[in-house]
Amino acid sequence: MTQLTSFRERPRLAWAAAALAAAAAGVGLAAAVQAPIWLVGLVGLVPLLPLLAAAAILTARATDGWLGLLLVLALTQTAHVGEHLVQIAQLRLLGLSGQHAHGVFGALDIEWVHFIWNGWILIAVVLLLTRFRNNPWLWVTLPLAAWHLGEHVVLIAIYLASGTAGNPGLLAAGGLLGGGLPLARPELHLAYNLAETLPLLLGLGWQWRRWNHAPRMAASTP
Repeated sequence: MTQLTSFRERPRLAWAAAALAAAAAGVGLAAAVQAPIWLVGLVGLVPLLPLLAAAAILTARATDGWLGLLLVLALTQTAHVGEHLVQIAQLRLLGLSGQHAHGVFGALDIEWVHFIWNGWILIAVVLLLTRFRNNPWLWVTLPLAAWHLGEHVVLIAIYLASGTAGNPGLLAAGGLLGGGLPLARPELHLAYNLAETLPLLLGLGWQWRRWNHAPRMAASTP
């Protein structure tokens, strides 16, 4: 617990600032030479990966490892939301067609990747709940992640049966449940991801406060 408190009180600001500066400089340079959007995203992401890895390792070492998993889950899911936001911007602001609007890393915008990703989210939440049973925000996340994965189970089944991707699934406009909602698939799945990510981040903050509060409680116990 001392290690976690130390990490919180003496953050590696210099390393963080250097990583952020390198990411910003890389993005600026790649954009200036009109590099493909995936390359712009890559040069912005690579300098941040060691920072994420260090934060996860330090957090895991300072606790029993589970808080490190929650940190990785929350941050990677936040990045995933960023991909969806870029896709919406491509569709609604830049006017790109669906076949050209795939976020930053377009090669990953395929049914199998979405299915596997959402499977990982649900499995990780279930595992975290075996350790953090009292975390209310993880319980909020659980049914949302389960429903979202259910959508992708349907989507991957349709894809395997028909060979076509981009189907509306259950609740997007034209979906299997009563014709779906008046939302296109990109907007619906952005909403799904936002609904999962917010409680994940709140759950991370809730659990972090409890880990840091525990030593003070122990010290005050006679």
